Amino acid sequence: MKKLSIFLVFLIAISFVNFHSLGRFLIEEPLKRGEFGTAYVTIRNDLDEKVEDVNVKFYIYDLGLRFTSVSSDVSKRDHVAQRLFMYIPKNVPTGDYLTKISVGNDYYKDTQHVYLRIV
Repeated sequence: MKKLSIFLVFLIAISFVNFHSLGRFLIEEPLKRGEFGTAYVTIRNDLDEKVEDVNVKFYIYDLGLRFTSVSSDVSKRDHVAQRLFMYIPKNVPTGDYLTKISVGNDYYKDTQHVYLRIV
């Protein structure tokens, strides 16, 4: 009975394992007001199937700015690099802003939060 309980707990825990598609990223910081900033993001596919229509999204919470890359397909057990251009308006106050980086499509999503500096 104890082995069965451990096995059930294991099955429940493994069901919460997420698809981790966000690989390494590089953001050319600091971002400058009135100019375009560039971010480079690697999208990984560790699955045994092709993942379609994957894109990268940046959302700067306090400013309400959202940037989205073009969608791409990632073959099974492969990776692609995406480049994202972000125009920062001139009227944005300088400072550090919490930003959500999200990679995914309608079925899979991976998210990470970072701080971006705007000068």
